[in-house]
Amino acid sequence: MKRLPIGISDFEELVKNGYYFVDTTKLIGEVYKDGSKIILLTRPRRFGKTLNLSMLSSFFDNRKKTSELFEGLDISDDVEIMKVINSYPTIFLTFKDIKDRYWDTAEMKLKNLISQLYNDFYDSVKSVLKVGIEVKIYEDIINRVAFISDFQESLKKLTEYLYRAYQKPVILIIDEYDVPIQSGWSNGYYDDVIDFMRGFLSGALKDNSFLFKGVLTGIYRVAKESIFSGLNNLSVLTIFDEDYAEYFGFTESEMEKLLNAFEENTEDRENIKRWYNGYNFGGHIVYNPWSVLNYLRFKDLMPYWINTSSNNLIQETININMKEKERFRDDIERLITGESIKKIVDDSSALRELRTKPNAVWALFLFSGYLKPETKVLKAGKYECMLKIPNEEVMIFFKDTVLEWLSVQDTDIFYDMADSLTNGDGEQFCMELKNFVMGTLSYYDIKSEPENTYHMILLGMFAHLTGGYWILSNRESGKGRYDICLKAKNKEDYSVVIEIKPKGTREDAEEGMDQIEDKMYVRDLESEGYTKILKISLAVDGKDIESVVKG
Repeated sequence: MKRLPIGISDFEELVKNGYYFVDTTKLIGEVYKDGSKIILLTRPRRFGKTLNLSMLSSFFDNRKKTSELFEGLDISDDVEIMKVINSYPTIFLTFKDIKDRYWDTAEMKLKNLISQLYNDFYDSVKSVLKVGIEVKIYEDIINRVAFISDFQESLKKLTEYLYRAYQKPVILIIDEYDVPIQSGWSNGYYDDVIDFMRGFLSGALKDNSFLFKGVLTGIYRVAKESIFSGLNNLSVLTIFDEDYAEYFGFTESEMEKLLNAFEENTEDRENIKRWYNGYNFGGHIVYNPWSVLNYLRFKDLMPYWINTSSNNLIQETININMKEKERFRDDIERLITGESIKKIVDDSSALRELRTKPNAVWALFLFSGYLKPETKVLKAGKYECMLKIPNEEVMIFFKDTVLEWLSVQDTDIFYDMADSLTNGDGEQFCMELKNFVMGTLSYYDIKSEPENTYHMILLGMFAHLTGGYWILSNRESGKGRYDICLKAKNKEDYSVVIEIKPKGTREDAEEGMDQIEDKMYVRDLESEGYTKILKISLAVDGKDIESVVKG
């Protein structure tokens, strides 16, 4: 049995050392035959981007002899493509580690990266460098003492030098081009990093006669920042597009082969599907490869992908919008109860639009892998999508982020309060809720729109109960719509219907209970055979809560 390639993103290392390889080598032929000179592929992190680009580099690089590595793989059947193996000067550059808090250190790492690149190719190009200025600038870049403008022009210059040396155009492969840009956005040096990357990338990609093909990957299409402006032969392939869709993440057929190879039983397969499946790339249902491989290694259902790297940008965006926008809170509420939301998604949104355009946040969540498109319809150059949380792993992230937003120091408080309800003690729940509000929440967090705020607090509180309950919000039942219902999956357990009223008086709490009974909010539960039903009316105003419980 082959070894699991957890954390192995170097193609040659993976094949030489006998790791299990999900064969994506047909990607090589598709890239080579693609009519576009520049191809940008956007996918979430840890979905195989680096490994695929390493594979492309290994195949095309004329400094290598790698034909043995591709023997028996799918690409070996393509006679036309196999004729060009190891026949192009190839530059492979990854920005995946340029994610620093300060621009000074990010700039230093960028210069170090370019310095190392120049050093790696020195023997290949030294004979074609013009004596004097070219030699000096080349050596200055290696020694990291060149002007910033020289570093920005360095990638285009290197393609020219390689063309001179080999009399053949260059294949340029760039991995995770947007990592330093996203880091700049999160840490306050966005304009600095955009200026650098614009000069560095656009110079190498735009109207470069020394370039045969450019392939870039990233999580997010950084548009409207002039990095890719003026590129007449650019193809941007996102998760919406069918082209290249099957090469990132594990498809159903690839999963079947993988699970057979590691002899997984039916129960394990169902768990893997529930936790790590659900992504939709160009119409292909895709599993999260990082989490699948880690599950096969450790046999525990854990949020492996969520826990591997920083989610700061996503969490920051959620926290800001939860505090400022009621509609956003409503949307998150629906998502964590398992519903879909309809949104317009523009794949050319810029990061700077996250704070000015409401729909930009949904593009970020979607292309970063935190939501999936159940449906999409192209309208006026943008997609109208039904968006949903893809699987249990990502659902856990959203639930935990909601709890964090509620500023709970000890989340056990929420668990205890929810347990009171599931044990049928409505009075205890109401008392614990009052104590929580008095001791934890700021008055200013709840003074405006108290009904909506308490609604969100309760949904966050109940988020962990989805294993045993359906968490229903604003659903029709009887003659009206209740606010929240905890519907037990086991009819022997307690179910709960909650109504929330404003003003915080006893009279309003009693009015809420009358509403529960007059509008027969529990009728659907009773008709399905539920007998253990708690009815709770909460009247809220700031930190004042009055309650009526029946059951």
